Amino acid sequence: MDWAESEYLRERLNPRFGDQFYLHLSDLLIAIKHLRPASISKVLDYGCGGSPYRQLFEECVYHRADLRGGTNLDFEFGPDAHLPPELSNYDCVLSTQVLEHVENPKGYLDECYRVLRPGGYLILTTHGLFKDHACPYDYWRWTALGLKRAVESANLRVEAVKKLTTGLRGATFLAERELYTDEGERLKIDFRAAGLYGMTLSFFLRLLRRLGSARRHKASDALFTNCRVVDIGDAGHNSYVAIAVLATREG
Repeated sequence: MDWAESEYLRERLNPRFGDQFYLHLSDLLIAIKHLRPASISKVLDYGCGGSPYRQLFEECVYHRADLRGGTNLDFEFGPDAHLPPELSNYDCVLSTQVLEHVENPKGYLDECYRVLRPGGYLILTTHGLFKDHACPYDYWRWTALGLKRAVESANLRVEAVKKLTTGLRGATFLAERELYTDEGERLKIDFRAAGLYGMTLSFFLRLLRRLGSARRHKASDALFTNCRVVDIGDAGHNSYVAIAVLATREG
């Protein structure tokens, strides 16, 4: 495992104040740990990428499936996301930040249903509000209710829906993304030409940067604790970076 890959895994399993995506990835980790079923023994990581959450299921038989051409895969699939027909009887399908990159979400969710055993679980996370990424393979965004309906349309029973990184915490995260280019370079923003109001904006922008991301993240954890992982029924959380769903196959 090279340094870049190990850092990718570390940021997701052990997010730290100051990490570029700390505000969201720390919330995502909380949600997956909360939704992870207690009694499972066979897991399919469907669209696994680097399998960042594999350690959370280390006591399980753990199979990795992704697009053809990936490394260390147990199973491969094409753009239609169809898995090998012999796959079945999984206790859990894990899908983290995958569905927005799938050409046919309904087909993908139907496959989730097919490979689960009766009583098996789907843990699925995807984006609500987020910048375009992994282009040109970034296709979709959902509302919490829309994702719930999509999962139910695959004959899965939704047990829980969580909104992640909501409200002012989500706004802070998204604002951080806009302060930098896609290459990670700091944007040069100066409002002073707009008079006193612009000078005030520029001052607070410089202050925000001087605080540093680590202190900003620590303050966000303290101030916006109720905006990390929120039930779909909780009022006042109408903007959110991502959504997490726990569903089961009945029958």
